Amino acid sequence: MTKYQTLSYFYKSPEWRSLRQTLMIQRSHPVKGLVCEHCKEVILKDIDCIAHHIKELTLSNVHDATIALNPGNILLVHHRCHNEIHTRFGHQSPQKVYLVYGPPLAGKTSYVKASKGRKDIVLDLDELYRAITLLPNYEKPSELSLNIFQIRDLLLDQIKTRTGKWSQAWIIGGYPNFVERERLAQQLGAEIIFIEATQEECINRLLQDRDKQFVQQDWLNYIHDWFLRFSPTPPRSEFQGTESGTGEGTSDARRPKF
Repeated sequence: MTKYQTLSYFYKSPEWRSLRQTLMIQRSHPVKGLVCEHCKEVILKDIDCIAHHIKELTLSNVHDATIALNPGNILLVHHRCHNEIHTRFGHQSPQKVYLVYGPPLAGKTSYVKASKGRKDIVLDLDELYRAITLLPNYEKPSELSLNIFQIRDLLLDQIKTRTGKWSQAWIIGGYPNFVERERLAQQLGAEIIFIEATQEECINRLLQDRDKQFVQQDWLNYIHDWFLRFSPTPPRSEFQGTESGTGEGTSDARRPKF
C-alpha cells in the first residue's frame, strides 16, 4: 500500500473525523467562532478548516495515536494557510539556518532531532563519518578526514547559497571559539543556538554511555579541551559592533530537549 493510500484511509477513518469535529467545537470562540491557529483570522466555512499535524504524519507514525490522534499535535487552520505551512502551490517560506553548538555530550543532536522537520537538512561531522564508513560513532579514521571535510564544505556552500528545497538547515558542532562561530554564522545567515551543559554533566553522560566505554579517555580529552578553549558570547553591551547572520546577535542559551 502506498503512502497516499495509507494516509487517505486514516483521514477517512471515524476516529479522525470525530476528533476533527470535536476540536472544531472545543476551539470555537463564543463570539468570533472558529479562528485559524496560523493567521488568527476567522474560518468562515467548516469545509475550509484543515486539521494540520504539527509533527507530520508518515507511514511509521500514522498508526501511533499519540501523534496521529493527539490534540496537542493538531492545529486548525485555513486551507490556504495549510498550503502556506507546507509551502505548496506557489507558497514559499524563507530557508532558515541554525548553528547549534556546545560541549561534547551536551545534547546537541538530541535537541536537533526534537526540533527538526522532515524537509530539514542536518550537517554533523559525526554523522558524515558514519554515513560514508558504516562504522560505529566512536570510530573516525583520520585517513578519511580530507574526504569528510570536503563533503562538509560542499554542504556548507549549498546552505550558504540556499541551494535546494529544504526548509531549515541545522549545523551541529562544538565551535568553542566565539570569533569562529560568529564568523560562520554571518557567512551562513544563521541563528546561533547554545546547548548549555557543565563539564561535570558531560563527563557523567560519558561514564553512562556504554557505546563509548572503550574510548572514554579520548572523550574525556575532547570534553576537557572544549572547556579550555570555550569563549562565551560577550554581553550585548560589549557586542554592539558585531552582528550575527540574522542581524539579531546570538540567541539565548537553550537547554537540550531530552
